[in-house]
Amino acid sequence: MRFMLSAATFMPPPVTALPEDARIQLKAARMWVMLARHQRNPKPVIAALLGDSTPAFCTLMEGVVTAWPDAFTTFPPCASQLSPDEATFLDLLAHAGDGDEAGAHLLMLDLLPATDRQRLWQAATRAVPAGFAF
Repeated sequence: MRFMLSAATFMPPPVTALPEDARIQLKAARMWVMLARHQRNPKPVIAALLGDSTPAFCTLMEGVVTAWPDAFTTFPPCASQLSPDEATFLDLLAHAGDGDEAGAHLLMLDLLPATDRQRLWQAATRAVPAGFAF
C-alpha cells in the first residue's frame, strides 16, 4: 500500500465554516498578499478590516512572506477554500490566541528554522486582537 502524502489528503474546511474572526484574518491576509504583489500599500485596506491591530498584522505578514521557504500561497479573496499556507497561517494565529507557543513551534517545525519560528510566534502574538476566537 502506498503512503498518502499530506498534500494529497489536505482537506481544508470551506471558508464559510470558519469563525468570523478567522474569516476576517483570512481576508486581510489575502488582500495583503494581493496588494503587496502589485507594489501597492496594503495598510489602508487592512485598516478597514482590522482597525488598531493593522500595524502588528502587517508586520506579521511581512515576516511570513520573508520567512516562508516558497512563495506564500494565498487564494483570491473570493475563494471558498483555504490554501495549505493559509491554513497554516490561521493555525498560527489560533495558537497565538491560545498562548500555545509549543503548538505554534510544532506547527512550523518542518517548515522553518527555529529563529524564524520564534520571530513569527512573537509577531503573531502581537497581531492577534484581544478576544480573538477561532
